Amino acid sequence: MRRLLLPFVDALFRVWFSFECEGEENLPAQGPAVVAANHPSYLDPLLLSVRAKRPIRFMAWDALFKVPVLGAAMRAFGAFPVDVRPGHGREAFARAKELIEAGEVVGLFPEGKRSRTGWMEPALREGAARLAWETGAPLVPATIAGAFRAWPYHQTLPRPGRIKVRFHEAIDPGPWRGKPEDEALAGLLAELRRRVERTLLPGVKADLRMNLVYRRPSPWPRWHEFLPALVAAVLVFWQTRSLLAVAPAYGYIAYLLLDHFLVPQGRLVKWLRNSSPVALGLGYAPVVAGSLGLPDTPGDVALAAIVAGALFPYLYERGNTALAFVRGFMLALGLELGALWLAPIDVGPHVALPLYAAAFAWQKRTVYSTYAAPVLALWAMLVPRELAGLSLSLVPHGVAGLLAWLVASMVPYRSEAPREEPVGPTGLGLQ
Repeated sequence: MRRLLLPFVDALFRVWFSFECEGEENLPAQGPAVVAANHPSYLDPLLLSVRAKRPIRFMAWDALFKVPVLGAAMRAFGAFPVDVRPGHGREAFARAKELIEAGEVVGLFPEGKRSRTGWMEPALREGAARLAWETGAPLVPATIAGAFRAWPYHQTLPRPGRIKVRFHEAIDPGPWRGKPEDEALAGLLAELRRRVERTLLPGVKADLRMNLVYRRPSPWPRWHEFLPALVAAVLVFWQTRSLLAVAPAYGYIAYLLLDHFLVPQGRLVKWLRNSSPVALGLGYAPVVAGSLGLPDTPGDVALAAIVAGALFPYLYERGNTALAFVRGFMLALGLELGALWLAPIDVGPHVALPLYAAAFAWQKRTVYSTYAAPVLALWAMLVPRELAGLSLSLVPHGVAGLLAWLVASMVPYRSEAPREEPVGPTGLGLQ
């Protein structure tokens, strides 16, 4: 069952969490070992198991086995329950010791519960250290970074985020086995904490920064938000003299002001605000083009879908990178309208917009850029050819996309965040 589930879980984690794992070679290829990690989320047993070459038999909180889907997956991965109440874990410890003596790998979370802060809890339970001390099995510390941000204890379901697992070099319990029990267990736990928290520090700083930014008041409308809407409204009204036709543009500007003055801020609110220019541009550009007598774009729904897919990785990126992409996209959209006026070929947007997105992803080496950049570039080359054939009229549209990328790369987005805040991954919701 584990072998059947591993590819599916790995693919899911790669997409939803931009999951990375390193140090798997620190797990012994054979023989017993004790894996001990920080415990930021419900996902931790799966996160540690998905790239491990050997099954890790986790001693996990018994309540987790009652969670639909998660509990079944944990059982399939070989986890076994433990009652975390003080004085109730002896049976699980005995089971773990049997597994170690049989040459298996056992995983434990010394905190005994999910972290409430992102750091390891101040008091660690001695089970992992005792297993290593009594059996002589190597103690392998592991750090799970980013999972507290993706699925903290107070949240019902996980959200997108970067998660990275690192297996550290094993701690040999041999030097401690000749020491008194209390001294040995305290020493092993101290060394375990030191190795885990050293790698955990950057992620905790990033989480703190994210929480600060989420609570920060919404900024005034940025130029790449209100200016395209205002120019589009002027152009449409000039051509149509219709207040109904310009209502979406002015409604969007009103939304920006309401977001600044009235809307309570949070992760989802900031994601919506920061991606809203793209939504307005894709939705309102056909109205602008129609009012100016420019050709309709065939396959506009497919184009919107590919652009939305290109936007998805920026949920994981730093706020400046994400907003730089959005700002450059709005410039690409404006230049593309100019290219349609110079060379009115209906498939032009299929060249300019994906080409801009491909170039930006390639230059910034964004999450999934290895896959996204080639797919977007192929779209810009092949889809227009299939819809309209090759034509020199496509050249201005390619120039529009590349010019927008050049400007976006030469004029970096400047953060509004105070300089003294810790720097970390921030995503579309963090500016």
